Amino acid sequence: METKSLGKESAFLPDRESGIEPRARAFSDLSTKRLFAECALVEIIHLHDCLRGALHKIQLDVDSLVYTASAIQDDYPEPKATKKSTLADQGSDDSPSISSLKGSDNDIKISTTATAPISRLTPMPIFDMQKASDLSTSVASRFHLIWSVFQAHSGAEDEFIWPALKKKIESTKRSDPSPGGTTSSSKKCGCESNLEQESYEEDHATEEALFKQINATLRRLNGSFRYYHANPQPAAVSIIKKVILVLKEQTDGLTQHLEVHLEKEETQCLPMIKMHLTNDEISTLVGQIMGKRSAEMMGKILNLAVCSLPADEREDMVKCLKKAMGGTFFEKWLTMGGWDSSSVVEDDDDESSQSSASSASKTKSSANGEDSGSDKSVSVGRKRTNSSMGGGGSEMNAKQARVQNHSINVKMRNPSRYYTKKHGKISCVWNSMEAKKVSSAPSNDVPEFTQMELVPTFHYSETKHRMVLGCDHYSRSCKLRHPSTGKLVTCRLCSDEERLQHAYPYDDSLPVLDRHAVKEILCMKCGSVQPAGSKCVNADCDSDGAPFAKYICTICNLYDDDENKKIYHCPYCNVCRKGEGLGIDFRHCMRCNACIDMEEYDTHVCITQRLQDNCSICNESMFESTEPLRGMKCGHVMHLNCFNEYASRCHFGRITCPICKQVFDTLRG
Repeated sequence: METKSLGKESAFLPDRESGIEPRARAFSDLSTKRLFAECALVEIIHLHDCLRGALHKIQLDVDSLVYTASAIQDDYPEPKATKKSTLADQGSDDSPSISSLKGSDNDIKISTTATAPISRLTPMPIFDMQKASDLSTSVASRFHLIWSVFQAHSGAEDEFIWPALKKKIESTKRSDPSPGGTTSSSKKCGCESNLEQESYEEDHATEEALFKQINATLRRLNGSFRYYHANPQPAAVSIIKKVILVLKEQTDGLTQHLEVHLEKEETQCLPMIKMHLTNDEISTLVGQIMGKRSAEMMGKILNLAVCSLPADEREDMVKCLKKAMGGTFFEKWLTMGGWDSSSVVEDDDDESSQSSASSASKTKSSANGEDSGSDKSVSVGRKRTNSSMGGGGSEMNAKQARVQNHSINVKMRNPSRYYTKKHGKISCVWNSMEAKKVSSAPSNDVPEFTQMELVPTFHYSETKHRMVLGCDHYSRSCKLRHPSTGKLVTCRLCSDEERLQHAYPYDDSLPVLDRHAVKEILCMKCGSVQPAGSKCVNADCDSDGAPFAKYICTICNLYDDDENKKIYHCPYCNVCRKGEGLGIDFRHCMRCNACIDMEEYDTHVCITQRLQDNCSICNESMFESTEPLRGMKCGHVMHLNCFNEYASRCHFGRITCPICKQVFDTLRG
């Protein structure tokens, strides 16, 4: 995965050989872990350890950056304008951490290549500009990852944890009106919770200010490197050192503040929650927190775990996540996204998906569900029959043979180029232009298609007012290759329409296209068949490196170039849905296992797996449907068209739910 590159250890970690003492990493207390081991709050403990580990590693990178910069002399005059504008508000140079890092009186040594070996006895740092720039990039990447995850964590604390705690305490007060004992203790706890909330809110404001301060310093450091490349003078290098020293001071301050804050949460806040809330209430609370976290945010949290936690703790964290998200498709999302505990470190070849499309709950929702087939299906060329079906069995092979017989009088063609992916590397195994020059024939591994399949498809775009690549369902510049039949289709819905229209009149039960199982696509601009990805791998393609569509989900293999359509991927439904995203206009209900409109979330009635049953009117699937859905006050759901037709047949303006038989007003049901 692309995001997992942060999981690898930095090449510039300080050690005794480089003259820098290694830092000790902080962990949560073992007694705290044991206290919450059987409680859903253990996820917060895991997140705390992720943040601690990431802060530890960012300190190591900054220490290496400071050590590299210690080779720079301090006696070079700085440009007046640069000094004033760049460092005026960056803090003093009198602190012990800064004064102890003065350079030597020798001439400055600058290298843009690898550094010379460092002696074990007298390490003499040589300033390596490229190394410093790479370290700066590593620090910035890790810092922004920590910042975004901590914002989600502190936001959940303010939005969910404290309100739930106060609500529970107030409920306890009302249920026990006795003059002594419980009421007085509840009042005491209520006062304590109010004081604690104010204290945590102040901490969050302080931490946000510290994050913004470091972000500004990182921007200045990046600008200092650019200034050096534009004006490679000793004074420019001196500016870089001063900014690095300020960065060290700020990161140390942030780390110290966050470690105190996280420890306070584990010793004060979480025990208070466990004391007042039952395990079921805590599980519901954690489910509400997770229901607002998008696939992108969950990817960041897991990425933080990859680069911060030891393997055993990471596996325990993934295991607890699966348990907390039980009843959803979260585990399937973990596996398809390469985040499963068994492959979270090794799987670096796949691309992560940060998106998806379609809603799934009430009047404003539309379930754009995916096929639930296995992602282990293998794509096949129609040249190959039995050996390449990869587990389809004799029944599937017979269907494949019928496809071949049906196309026996149709001229089959090879694509312009054919790319395969082995061991994470993509290579071209067939090039029709080069083959014509030497009159060579393609091997049996190169698939064949009909001319109709290879020809690009177009449709009229209402937004662009012209013909664009794609189909009536999606604008895109690629086609999908059916993982079972090997046929090229523009999208999954086009494939379904062909099946329903008896494109194969000899058998209308051929397998549907499982988007999760798609492994190959065709670029409609150059005609190259290649592994599924975000852009064409052909360097000679007319796309010039542009993506196949504006929105791309590599889990669902969904491509859509419609600028006006908002799509997100729900990691708990594990499908793409229409909408801005979780935490923006939708939230996922863990009990319903459905995305609910934010405006209706607080009032909706939970029904376990509400979309897994078929529509009570047409008996068609709702979870995999692309039709809008309609929810009633009782919580049951049906297709919007089915609801309208059903309501039109009800008498006296009253409608009865066909499942639970509750009666509602037609206009309000």
